[in-house]
Amino acid sequence: MKKLAPIVLFTYNRPNHTRQTVKSLQENHLAKESQLFIYSDAPKNQVAKEKVTEVREYLKTIDGFKKVTIIEREKNWGLANSIIDGVTKIINEYGKVIVLEDDLVTSPYFLKFMNEALEYYEYEKDVISIHGYVYPIKNELPETFFLRGADCWGWATWQRGWQLFESDGKKLLKELQEKKLKQQFDFNGTYAYSKMLEQQIAGKNNSWAVRWYASAFLKNKLTLYPGKSLVHNIGNDSSGTHCGATDSFAANIALYPILIKKIAIKENNNARTEFEKFHLTLKHSLFIKIKNKLKSIPYRVNPIIKDITPPLILRIIKNFVKGGGINFKGKYNSWNEAQKNATGYDTELILEKVKNASLKVKNGEAAYERDSVFFDKIEYSFPVLAALLRVAVANQGKLNVLDFGGSLGSSYYQCKNFLSDLESLQWNIVEQSHFVNCGKELFADETLKFYETIDECLTEQKPNVVLLSSVLQYLEKPYELLEKLTQYDIDYLLIDRTPCTITKEILTVQIVPPDIYSASYSSWIFNEQQLRLVLEKKYLLLCEFDALDGCIENNGIKACYKGFFLKNVPHKKIF
Repeated sequence: MKKLAPIVLFTYNRPNHTRQTVKSLQENHLAKESQLFIYSDAPKNQVAKEKVTEVREYLKTIDGFKKVTIIEREKNWGLANSIIDGVTKIINEYGKVIVLEDDLVTSPYFLKFMNEALEYYEYEKDVISIHGYVYPIKNELPETFFLRGADCWGWATWQRGWQLFESDGKKLLKELQEKKLKQQFDFNGTYAYSKMLEQQIAGKNNSWAVRWYASAFLKNKLTLYPGKSLVHNIGNDSSGTHCGATDSFAANIALYPILIKKIAIKENNNARTEFEKFHLTLKHSLFIKIKNKLKSIPYRVNPIIKDITPPLILRIIKNFVKGGGINFKGKYNSWNEAQKNATGYDTELILEKVKNASLKVKNGEAAYERDSVFFDKIEYSFPVLAALLRVAVANQGKLNVLDFGGSLGSSYYQCKNFLSDLESLQWNIVEQSHFVNCGKELFADETLKFYETIDECLTEQKPNVVLLSSVLQYLEKPYELLEKLTQYDIDYLLIDRTPCTITKEILTVQIVPPDIYSASYSSWIFNEQQLRLVLEKKYLLLCEFDALDGCIENNGIKACYKGFFLKNVPHKKIF
């Protein structure tokens, strides 16, 4: 084999991802003979500075390669500009390059495949690049095959190929339109690459990858793919051509060499058809199905109220059944005033109802339970699941939840099917003492634990996310709980099913539907902007979403149930 291609790795502020990427690369058979160039982008703001520093400290410890060269950017370039600049400089010096980002785990045979293919097709002018990732196609693919265009999850090219890269998205889109190639460019309309290109032009994304794909496609150039993936993407961002990585893209990495042998230098129509089929499965994935149904499905969630003095919990809800639903009654100036107009409830009765419903779930007689009502079909909150999985990815597949007000495991049983393949799962519920006693007796196991206070939980566990689902509104002083949570070193906060309004914050009384039991209790309806401002003084808001409960309007009060996913930023102060 001729001289090996240099490897170029682009990093930013994800130390855990970077470690996994480098570790897998070190385990490649040609690593010790390869040069590694690492571009470390500078932080775009103070929030990113700590993680960028952590990445750079780690980069200085990397060995296992012929030579490691680290280029620390002095200003933030952004992924697209950094890749375009870095690839151009390295390829102009070495004539060829292998490119990785900091969320790509590779097979031990990745470098072997890339280098052998680079050598084999070096003088084939119709071949523009080599790609290491392939979709998890159900039907068998050839050992290697060609597709028109280029790709971005672990790739390689030559100087002659990279010279064809066009950075001007407007030129690319105009040519696609003039030649009437948009349908073909979009894999027969199954994946909206042209839309992605339009968004890049409009400044809604900065994808270098869609421009790389379009540049190669318009020149009618081919990329070589392996029949079995040599790359697994562990990230979840939109930087690449196939943005928004999810489990749908998870491919089993080949643990054997992919053979480079003579094949026809033309697009493989069968493989292209399989790609189109795969794209169609994404359109019909559960995530999209559920998302489309959120506004149309009536969700029934019934109350469990709990006494709420910190560090206590509480959780109640509403009932979205035809002809039913919760009601708000009155607007009050103080918690005591609202309490005087609430009838109260029998907590032992509630516990008994929740216990019986939860046992049906545990014993497989019902799909899931929510606040004493059991269902024969799970109604998923996919934003919540996505947030939990992101936390797990950020912690090498380990998820440790502090579920404040988690009843006897309502959210745990609702989510567990999607979390069962994690490397480690621990779900800790903080509840009132009578719920905790019941939980320990009938529901606790190695994964599910029960505690009476946050402090008690933290003596045994190290949670990486706090879940507050339908809790804040039933606390007399909800902001005190948020302040208390900031005292702990917990990376993420996930708030769900919290009523918000665009008007002034309201203190009211919530009436439980009579078909559940007779009860009423004090409840806040938060001004959404004010709640966000309080949260963002301490936390970085990663996303907000509409909760499954939807919106309620009665007795002059309108509330929409919201969710927020946030990351702890230690240097911020909440008050």
